[in-house]
Amino acid sequence: MTGDVLVTGIGVVSGFGLGVDAFWDGLVAARDACVPAGIPEAPDARVARVEGLEARRWVRSAQGRRIDRTSLLALAAARLALDDAGTAPEALQSSRTALALGSAFGNVQETAAFLDRIFDRGTGNPMLFPNLVMNAPLSYAAIELGTTGPSAMVTEQDASGEAAIAWGARQVAAGGADVCLAGAADELATELLTIGRETRTASDAEPCVGEGAAVLVLESAARARERAARCYARLVPHAGFGVAAPVHGWPAEPSELARGLAPLVADVSLIVAAASGEPVLDELEAEVLALALAGRRAALTAPRRAIGRFGAGGALAVAAAALAIRHGMVPPIMGWPAARTRGLDVVTGAARPASVRDVLVDGLARGGVCRPLRLEAA
Repeated sequence: MTGDVLVTGIGVVSGFGLGVDAFWDGLVAARDACVPAGIPEAPDARVARVEGLEARRWVRSAQGRRIDRTSLLALAAARLALDDAGTAPEALQSSRTALALGSAFGNVQETAAFLDRIFDRGTGNPMLFPNLVMNAPLSYAAIELGTTGPSAMVTEQDASGEAAIAWGARQVAAGGADVCLAGAADELATELLTIGRETRTASDAEPCVGEGAAVLVLESAARARERAARCYARLVPHAGFGVAAPVHGWPAEPSELARGLAPLVADVSLIVAAASGEPVLDELEAEVLALALAGRRAALTAPRRAIGRFGAGGALAVAAAALAIRHGMVPPIMGWPAARTRGLDVVTGAARPASVRDVLVDGLARGGVCRPLRLEAA
């Protein structure tokens, strides 16, 4: 990092609705975006769907008429972020605007339909195939917004959002771009992601699977000052680290994760956790953070327990962290069991007013990956 990276715009599409206000209001009011999935094979399954997402509102070019849902989620969040930042795509210098998007699964629904047709008929729909590659959201967004600067599509399981945002921040900090639109998107595919996970192992069962997207406008401090931009926070990415774990599972031993996080939580006032209601993750993370904090007090929240668990959820967690700094408020965690607190300062019940100066998004993911991000009051 050679220069400050500021968050000047936030766009969120979540189970709470479209826009950053709907997202923040839902978190602060301790609402639950998850509803029954309505699947006979999984009667207890719950999902958090994004409603009211119409392509004609977000797509401007002829190339976008075949846009898939994951790409549409990302594009909507990007346009909302630019609006929130008080700028328009036309105002950006295209070659100096970077784009970084993450997704854990990409276009699941159309991929399933494409494969079903191959299995049934022996051939897929060639018009559908371009939507199936993992970088389709990146391509659609670049075409629609006219960006030609550095770009990357990142897929890193549960930490796809954090990893994409970190990549984008490094581009701005190193001077490779003046602005970066960075975030992540994942769609809901109920049959594959709800039933599929519940039939894998009992410990992987999840009470809620969600969908959505979040995109941040990251700007160099010089550019933000030049246009007198509103600033949510300063973003400080870390290189991240990994520990031994099953590819699609969680580490059995928390101490190594705790050692990696300990220097990062030493002086933060808030931790935005990855906890999503999955028992194995929630219990592991509580133990890891208790060890890393070693008796220090830091407020703890976890937005994914309200909006559902999905690969892009880390990007929404970063958005929540920036909003907590901006509003001086810590949203509560939905349904956190008292037995899992482990002495942590878990914010439950009602939102807590607080002077939030430093926040860590811990970016814990399956496979032993940890992609932490730090946000500071600017």
